[in-house]
Amino acid sequence: MTNADNFSSLFSEAEQAWNLENLYADLEQVNHKPLKPLEKACLRGLLCRYRPGQLAFKFNWTSGALRVELNKGLYRYIEELTNHPSNTLKWELVGDWLAEKGYKKLESQRDEEQNTNQDWGEAPEIRALLGREVEIQNLKLSIVGDRCREICLWGMGGIGKTALAVKLAEQIHSDFDYLIWRSLKYIPPLSQFLADLCRFLPNSAVKVDELSQFIDILKTHRCLVIIDDFETILQDGELVGSYRQGYEGYGNFLERVGAERHQSCVMVISREQPKQISILQGDTLPVRSFKLQGLKKLGAIALLQTKGFSGKEGGVEQLIQQYRGNPSALKIVATTINELFNRNVSAFLKQTALVLGDVLQTLLYEQFERLSNLEKDVIYWLAIKRRPTSVADLRADLPSSGSELLAALESLRWRSLIEKIEEKEEVLFLLEPVLSKYVNKKFVEQVSQEIEAIAKEQNLLKIKLLSSHSLVEDLAPEAVRAVQIRMTLKPIKDTLVRCSQNIDLSQVLSKSFVKNEFLEANLTLLGLWL
Repeated sequence: MTNADNFSSLFSEAEQAWNLENLYADLEQVNHKPLKPLEKACLRGLLCRYRPGQLAFKFNWTSGALRVELNKGLYRYIEELTNHPSNTLKWELVGDWLAEKGYKKLESQRDEEQNTNQDWGEAPEIRALLGREVEIQNLKLSIVGDRCREICLWGMGGIGKTALAVKLAEQIHSDFDYLIWRSLKYIPPLSQFLADLCRFLPNSAVKVDELSQFIDILKTHRCLVIIDDFETILQDGELVGSYRQGYEGYGNFLERVGAERHQSCVMVISREQPKQISILQGDTLPVRSFKLQGLKKLGAIALLQTKGFSGKEGGVEQLIQQYRGNPSALKIVATTINELFNRNVSAFLKQTALVLGDVLQTLLYEQFERLSNLEKDVIYWLAIKRRPTSVADLRADLPSSGSELLAALESLRWRSLIEKIEEKEEVLFLLEPVLSKYVNKKFVEQVSQEIEAIAKEQNLLKIKLLSSHSLVEDLAPEAVRAVQIRMTLKPIKDTLVRCSQNIDLSQVLSKSFVKNEFLEANLTLLGLWL
């Protein structure tokens, strides 16, 4: 790239945050001659936090040649302008040194220029974000540094995706001409959604369809478009990736935004990774996927400190691990420990039941109800087994084919509902403790409802889980069997006692029993098999 016009079009977003004309003039006064188009482009790129190697790639130069050019020219001018010793400037200090000299626009000046170019829509106000510095930096690098076209930020409910996206957008919006935030929680049709975007964004040429019109805008202007609650347009009751009827066009939207060349970035926030993004994404590609995990130890402790804990209490690390650093879960449990245990974490951990709370139970309920029947069967088994389990072990317990089981496991991974570990070169799957508690609770409720249906209707027509899952595994380790008896079998037996006061369930079963391995074993455990 040698054409001056080509250089002048690069890194134009720097003008949003910097007084470039004043800076150019002062550098030329120091240099006693005009800046070259290459030098201006390098300066804008460095102010946008591009590394010299990335600039060289943009210019079709070698890294070594560009570094020589910077060291003999632009770096020396900046050192003289900012009153720093010669040969002390590193590329990452360029912005800091020039900001100290007053070349960065004041917030009030930038806000005045940009307040008509931002529409935060349904984005919540987030006062503080704790423990997400690494995630912010990685996303910044992909969006601002590597100029990715499409980003997916996904993870289970309550993990903090929206809060992270808000704080990220607040930090990088000056690198874009326009910012728009929209939520899909009200499930707008694609045509309505695109029309809404195009009404706010600069819109000159009218295209045959709204999607082409939208992509033209992304090409002409550098826009940051953030789409929250993407999972609401995905189909419930099927494997991950299927769209609601009439909303399949959103898949084409993701494909085109990710595949076609433009200078903008569309960020999708979802509990599930959309299939189109999973196909297009890669660590060095312009489409990337970030799965958000729970807070690390220091971030989780900082969160607990906002709830009055010192972070040095006994059992804090175990508490964080038990809730996998989930911010929503930790906030809920911190309130419980404060109110009921006088901030004694160890005393709380001695009681066996994990606290879920209404908010977290609602989040888990919403995610559970989206699952296909096979996915529910898989996580019921993982909740029963209470230990890392191989594909082969699951295959032995489920009637589905191997390919169907693999598809269900992959879908559950994309929903952030199962964990994967490796032991002795074997891949194993398990549920995190909070989800395991919720699923076990659901399983007990469902089986109890089946028993109540038997008592009420005097037949076995409503039986499902009793004939497809074990209440207690014969071959499980003794410690696991003890937990299965206490946490699963006992509460179901309590339901049976209530239901059988006036009805002889054993007679019902003797009349309509259909032979089934799981059903026979479960009825024996419940004392109903004669």
